[in-house]
Amino acid sequence: MATTKKNVVKITPDVNAQIETLRADIALLSETLKTQAKTTAQIKKAQVIDSVSEKTAETKAKYDELSSVAEKSIRENPLTSVAIAVGAGMFLGLLTRR
Repeated sequence: MATTKKNVVKITPDVNAQIETLRADIALLSETLKTQAKTTAQIKKAQVIDSVSEKTAETKAKYDELSSVAEKSIRENPLTSVAIAVGAGMFLGLLTRR
C-alpha cells in the first residue's frame, strides 16, 4: 500500500540555484580575502623596509662616529695604538697556533 504525502514541495530546481549562488558568494569572499591579505602584506613589507632603513642609518651613523673617534685616538697616541695592535696580533697568533 503506497502512501502519498500531501505537503511535499519539490525543491530540486531551487536548491541548484541556491548552490550556484553560494558558490558565487564563496568565490567573492575568497577574492576579498585575497585582496585583503595582499594589502596587509604590502603594508607590513613597507613597515619592515622603513624599520630596516632607519636601523641601517643609525648603524652607519654610529660606525662613522666610532671610526672618527678611533682615528682621532690613533693620531693623538700613535705609539700606544701600535703597541695595542702588536699585542692583539700576538694574542691572535697564540690562539691560532694551538
